[in-house]
Amino acid sequence: MKLNKKIIINSIFLVLANICFAFDWPQDDITKDSFKSYYGQYRGGQISTSVVFANHTNIKAAENGELLIIMTNNNDDNDFFPTTLGHSVILSHQDNILSVYGNLDKSSIDITPKQNEQDINIGEYFAQTGNSGWQDKFSSLEFQIIDIKNSSSINPKVLMTRTENEIPLLLTDIILKNKNGNIIDLAISKTIPTGLYKIYKKRNAVACPYKTSVYLNGVVVDTVSYDITIQENGKICVLGKKKYTLEDIYPNETNQLIGEAMLTPGKTTLTVNSTDILGKNTQKNFNLNVK
Repeated sequence: MKLNKKIIINSIFLVLANICFAFDWPQDDITKDSFKSYYGQYRGGQISTSVVFANHTNIKAAENGELLIIMTNNNDDNDFFPTTLGHSVILSHQDNILSVYGNLDKSSIDITPKQNEQDINIGEYFAQTGNSGWQDKFSSLEFQIIDIKNSSSINPKVLMTRTENEIPLLLTDIILKNKNGNIIDLAISKTIPTGLYKIYKKRNAVACPYKTSVYLNGVVVDTVSYDITIQENGKICVLGKKKYTLEDIYPNETNQLIGEAMLTPGKTTLTVNSTDILGKNTQKNFNLNVK
């Protein structure tokens, strides 16, 4: 089914616009070096729906809410709540939003479920990080924002106070891949057969772009956004001109999708762009002869 890009963009806007409050970071002193892994990164064989912090610290509520559950053994195979969360706390907020705090030290959790609803105030400390989740040997928080109404996860950086700087985004090793799996390295080849191509870059180790874009002769033909991810048929999808799955975004541990483009005969300028949450762009141009 062909997706209407305007509908997709409007859907993202509605999800974010309906959240009528701003979150605070769940730990103190956030800088560009505070993160071990960004939202949307390739991690644990899937597209991450979390941000993972780098350091052991005290954890606080990111917004006013209610204690929903404390999990110490999660066997759910739902991608939004993987077993790798370890000991975790989930808070419920207005507008069907959940905040999820994973990889906690069980003994440090100082809130307990009660028979009646238990209010948690923004900034209230309730636990310390541990190494109970997938991060064996690492004591750092795994943090998620989930929109349960729309079966989606939201990039926490969309809702949080911006850091002054971001880890620089690298835009290297650009390749094309056609439907038959044939790969063209744009550092070597400038004459390209006509066809539909997925365009990949080398994956950054920690940082993930807020969005990537592909232009042909100055006209945008695809933008892959990491505002939200949705779950469809049990799979996490990232939205571009269509729904991209793990296999599209990360075909291996090295490459990450920039976007998709149909190359038709003639002289063509292919532009690829990577943008961080602060709006800083990294861009490359390729002058191609398409036959």
